[in-house]
Amino acid sequence: MSDSRSDSPTLRLRRLDASALELADVMREGRITTLFQPIVDPRSRGICGYEALTRGPSDSWLHAPQNLFEAARRADLKVELDFLCMQSAFKRFVAARAAGQLFINVSPDTIYEHPNFAERFVELARSEGMASDRVVIELTEESLLEDYDRLRSAMQRLRSAGCAIAIDDLGAGSSGLRTWSELKPDYVKIDRYFVTGIDADATKLEFVRSMLDMGRAMGCRVIAEGVETERECRELVDLGLDRLQGHLFGRPSTAPSAALQQVESLDRSIVTHTALCAEHIATYVPPVPPEMRVTEVADLFRDTPEQLSFPVVQDGRPLGVVRRERLFDLLAKPLHPEIFNKRPVTAVMESPTLLIDGQLRLEQVSRLVTQKGRPRLTEEFVITKDGRYHGLGQTIDVLRLITEQQLQSAKHSNPLTLLPGNAAVRSTVDKLIESRKRFIAAYFDLDSFKPYNDVYGYAHGDQVILHLAALLKNHFSARLDFVGHVGGDDFLVLMRSADWRERVVNVLERFAETVANFYSPEHAAAKSITATDRDGRQRKFPLLTLSVAALDSETMGATSADAVAHLLAHVKKYAKQQTGNSFVLRSDERIVDLLAAARRPPPDMLPMEQLMTSA
Repeated sequence: MSDSRSDSPTLRLRRLDASALELADVMREGRITTLFQPIVDPRSRGICGYEALTRGPSDSWLHAPQNLFEAARRADLKVELDFLCMQSAFKRFVAARAAGQLFINVSPDTIYEHPNFAERFVELARSEGMASDRVVIELTEESLLEDYDRLRSAMQRLRSAGCAIAIDDLGAGSSGLRTWSELKPDYVKIDRYFVTGIDADATKLEFVRSMLDMGRAMGCRVIAEGVETERECRELVDLGLDRLQGHLFGRPSTAPSAALQQVESLDRSIVTHTALCAEHIATYVPPVPPEMRVTEVADLFRDTPEQLSFPVVQDGRPLGVVRRERLFDLLAKPLHPEIFNKRPVTAVMESPTLLIDGQLRLEQVSRLVTQKGRPRLTEEFVITKDGRYHGLGQTIDVLRLITEQQLQSAKHSNPLTLLPGNAAVRSTVDKLIESRKRFIAAYFDLDSFKPYNDVYGYAHGDQVILHLAALLKNHFSARLDFVGHVGGDDFLVLMRSADWRERVVNVLERFAETVANFYSPEHAAAKSITATDRDGRQRKFPLLTLSVAALDSETMGATSADAVAHLLAHVKKYAKQQTGNSFVLRSDERIVDLLAAARRPPPDMLPMEQLMTSA
């Protein structure tokens, strides 16, 4: 029996076979439509380019792109359809006098199957009046094959003509990371799966952050696709994404804009940051062209004795750097002047060299310049802006400014632990609430700490506090979570890691394993100390334990730092009543003992009114 459902595989195959003749007519008559979706730059808050998208006739089953291209593949017309789509995109983009770059989707299958793809592509662009250096070729990851040598060769010829290269839908297939490494593209586009709901999904957030870190290390710009909400936009901007694309900024349209317009949704979404970036330390040093001879560069160094490096730049794109010390060390060797003096500077330049995007925060720059060992403090690196040479920076300037920031931060930190103090905690809570980022606020409080101080003294008490601070710093993510010291033995952690429950439980377990080290052998063996209580009576107190009171930021009433503190006070009261370590979470009007849930199947959450009655 055949499957007659409208969405059945059998019926789909029949439609594909039946569409072969229609497809041939569509291609012969050029009845395809090219749409353009804007790509925005969050730094300039405007449109910087467009992706060309193809649709079949609106009254046909071939209107959907997946049907159109699958039918072409079955009819062995995929290569010619790809070139027809490219020609239509070039023609319409040029006719609209559109500004910015044009992103063109190209299947690697087409590159493999056409023996002279690069030459035909460039000639097609030229014939339609499209400048090659405004074209970005998007390779769809899901169709990448294993013939990387052939693909690299074609990409090199396209790059020589001025085209940029992008990998589309990174994360949608299985070959993305290898392709990224093999081709070293100018752009990668993160698949929309990782973008959708990123503001409420810490796992997706961490994935995107990792991709962005890899992009920085490889000198590659990262684009997020599928941005549809302002919350997603805020999160991605906060992460530092280079480009954004999605329905929030505009749906595909037949008419790309002729001007680089400001995007209203970006103005609403972006919170201005004042953090120092790499461009703040850039010093413009006139670059040298790649064809300049080594002897001429040596003369430049002699004429400017204070200059340590010169960037080698072609058409605004940095190729490498030539360093004074290394050049003169090379030329000091026997016969080397005769060998190298007449050669172009590319023969002696350092390439590849470290390229730092001007919008990177100094903390990110520091991580990049120090990850390959201990660089010289005066060593220079290239800073780019929009992929073009912007200036040189020095490691010593990065470290100096970071030190100044740390000193400024220390003024608002707890003097014992150097963790952010109460003012910084309040400010961070308010910013997270203002930007509508979901978080879990966890209050860590030591139980029986006053009796411990009375018996062992404040110096030993400080050691316990420092130990707890170290546990918190070691167990929480420096990039996703915020650890603050609000005073005394009280800490507040704002958690956005996906595995925040496990992190808290690990802190509690590690504290339980190590707390005996802060007692005498006798007290540790007895698991108690004798001290005076608040009523002046002598009694036994157990060894130190931790109470953790947590609050979901989406709980009704959590509208400010003061409101969060007020709500946490009630949860803390319940947590302190538990014996030993405790971990209690309030979410809306319910509460759950998460430490008990970690040891057994989660119990039902208690209603808040029942909790408060029992408390």
